[in-house]
Amino acid sequence: MNGKGFELLGLDGTNPLGFLATVGTLVTLERAGQGHPSLRWKPLHTWTPVLDGTPAADEHALAEVLADGLRGWPMDPDAEQRRAVAQEAMEDAKTAINKKRDEIKKRGLSRSERDEVDERELRPLENDYRAKRQRWLEALRQAVPRPELALGKRIDCTPEDYRGHVAGFLAAAGPAGREAIELLAAFGSDACQRKNSDTIEPMPFCFIDGSAHQDFLDTARQLIGEVTAQRVERVLFRPWDYSDPGLSMRWDPREDRRYALLDRDPTASGNKPRTVWMANLLAYRALVLFPTAPTGRGLGATGWLVREGMKAFTWPLWEYSATLDTVRSLLQLAELVEERPDTSALRARGIAAVYRAQRIEVGTDRNRKINFAPARQV
Repeated sequence: MNGKGFELLGLDGTNPLGFLATVGTLVTLERAGQGHPSLRWKPLHTWTPVLDGTPAADEHALAEVLADGLRGWPMDPDAEQRRAVAQEAMEDAKTAINKKRDEIKKRGLSRSERDEVDERELRPLENDYRAKRQRWLEALRQAVPRPELALGKRIDCTPEDYRGHVAGFLAAAGPAGREAIELLAAFGSDACQRKNSDTIEPMPFCFIDGSAHQDFLDTARQLIGEVTAQRVERVLFRPWDYSDPGLSMRWDPREDRRYALLDRDPTASGNKPRTVWMANLLAYRALVLFPTAPTGRGLGATGWLVREGMKAFTWPLWEYSATLDTVRSLLQLAELVEERPDTSALRARGIAAVYRAQRIEVGTDRNRKINFAPARQV
């Protein structure tokens, strides 16, 4: 096989974040025009990925190529300032709505009186918020390094907005537009809405939606601003030191920081959550391989087993060198989302091991945290 092979010793295939970061590395290289790299897994102290067929001369050169592919297009500092101003105005308008709702609620009005007051006092504030949100979205489009981030801070658009974004990306028709469409296919479907909401149901990979002041798409945007070749090289080839503060997609089981699992208060000074930034960003890029689709039980997603309220992500590990298209096919095997996968059938397809991690939720409302439990082999 042409090209140099690299053992990515920093990545662990038994960790959902490690697996996603590995696949995201393959996606990023392919989209960066680095030929047709391929990926296999090698059982060392854990399942370690091996990248074949890359033209990079050494580890640093590989990290440079990946960093360039992760950065997106250059940003105008003035555009970022306009985005920040527009976002502040939008958030002020949202606060005004919440305050008015609380104030009206305290009046003890009858149903008919409440409808009249809502129309007279609340509706103008809601119209003002919608206008400011549109101005913010327009400013955001000019200030994001990747097109799909123009959806907003989180995956909470209406089905109509979702279709509008898809139409815009189709019109763009270039490689960036194509990847944006693939990501929108992963984010959700205009045919599936949240319960008691007019927004689309987000993919099960969406673990952050405002809790702890973190939002899914905004976190991806901020991570792109932290890209360096040194950080990429560190995550691929060195043991993870978890030295990066915040900006996490919460896909690493280690980030389950419940009181019962720690010897100290997880909110105490000096015990704040730490992560590995570039692992999270590389994992984000892997989402193009996990499309969603409407099913009879709601939104279905590639690799996700859903049973009676339980959600679990399942992924395969293979020992032969697979290109991106082959990996895409492997991830969509129906056997993976069986409660008890047929391991003999999977071995016949070259899959050496299958791992599964359950999605767990702790707390309620704004205090809700979503994590993966430690993975187990199935």
